[in-house]
Amino acid sequence: MMTEQQMRMMMEMFNNPMFKQGANEMLKATQQQGLESVNKFWGVTTEKEIFPGAEKMMERMSEFYKTMGFVPQARVDEVMKENATLKNENQMLRDTIRDLQHRFMAENGAKAQQAWQEVVDKQLEMSREVTKSFFDVLKQGATTNDK
Repeated sequence: MMTEQQMRMMMEMFNNPMFKQGANEMLKATQQQGLESVNKFWGVTTEKEIFPGAEKMMERMSEFYKTMGFVPQARVDEVMKENATLKNENQMLRDTIRDLQHRFMAENGAKAQQAWQEVVDKQLEMSREVTKSFFDVLKQGATTNDK
């Protein structure tokens, strides 16, 4: 059993990023070599129960690694594959949205430009009419004053 101080020191050590990275690499290499050795040794022997309780030991080691924050490589590969799939879908959706925005702006931009031109033309026509009416009123005023 570990004392509380030993446990605290161990947790501080595992919180250090440099140690964690090195420990991950070392444990991964150790696990890989250990599994290869076990498979090689157990595959060669004819007896199935050379080490009684080996399965329980492997389960407990797996639980220990899980509590320390290590994830099985199969799970990491699965998550990385899912992440790549999601990134591809996300990129496809972004491209689709960008394409729709460009089409929308092209179609509605032309309509907006046409509407703006109609408003400006209407404004010019109204200005001409107001100016013409103003001069007509001035002419009428000048002709009534002359009489």
